[in-house]
Amino acid sequence: MKKYYFILTLLSALCLVSCEKVIDVDLNTSDPKYVIEGFVTKGETVHQVKITRTLNFDESVAFPAVDNAVVVISDNVGNSETLTLASPGIYKTSSLLGVEGRTYTITVTVEGKVFTATSTLPTEVDFNGLDVIVFPFGVDTLRGLIPSRVDQAGVANYYQFDIFQNSKQIFGVNLQDDQFSDGVQNEQPIFGPDFLPGDTVRIIQYCIDKPVYKYLFSIAANTGSTAAPANPDSNFGKSCLGYFSARTQKEQTVIIPQ
Repeated sequence: MKKYYFILTLLSALCLVSCEKVIDVDLNTSDPKYVIEGFVTKGETVHQVKITRTLNFDESVAFPAVDNAVVVISDNVGNSETLTLASPGIYKTSSLLGVEGRTYTITVTVEGKVFTATSTLPTEVDFNGLDVIVFPFGVDTLRGLIPSRVDQAGVANYYQFDIFQNSKQIFGVNLQDDQFSDGVQNEQPIFGPDFLPGDTVRIIQYCIDKPVYKYLFSIAANTGSTAAPANPDSNFGKSCLGYFSARTQKEQTVIIPQ
């Protein structure tokens, strides 16, 4: 803990991105686009792809689900599966195993259009616990969590986090990388809106590949900008919105001490 205080400001600025998770859409468009979000997770055989379609700015209802797509996920060693529609807009596999080091390709065919993306499932970095830090911030007290992990030396590692406070998800883009922590014990904090004594906080850590990290980082950088919003290119390119991620997944829970 002795080193945490004087590095908090630097690490918060350089190593952690946290903002509202928004895929920016051209509000003046009259050409609706498909939104595809798909995941392959290490060690699992059931993977999910969600497909919706954007609406014009003057249409206030939720994005409609797309139920007429043909979705196929394959890997680079010859395995392939056509997904089944499990619920409106939600397609699932049943037997395709997520394996470290394999590259996965998704192909979505809908209404004569074909969308493809690839993602490589990275090596998993152990997630061993959550350290709670307390930082005086003016008259307030700022509490943060440091994911306990030892980064892989000589390997570029990229991390994404889902945060749940008292069972309620805190939506946002939460990212870390190892630009300043290659091969060492992690000291990069995660700050929620208000972690309070007695709160139960659960954090899911995903190891993701570089293209997915760059896409999510671009979304985070776009949010709150005074410039005109843009749609950053994902691994689907400019053909649609959304992204496809092959990832590892580990989680830890902590109760914020008094």
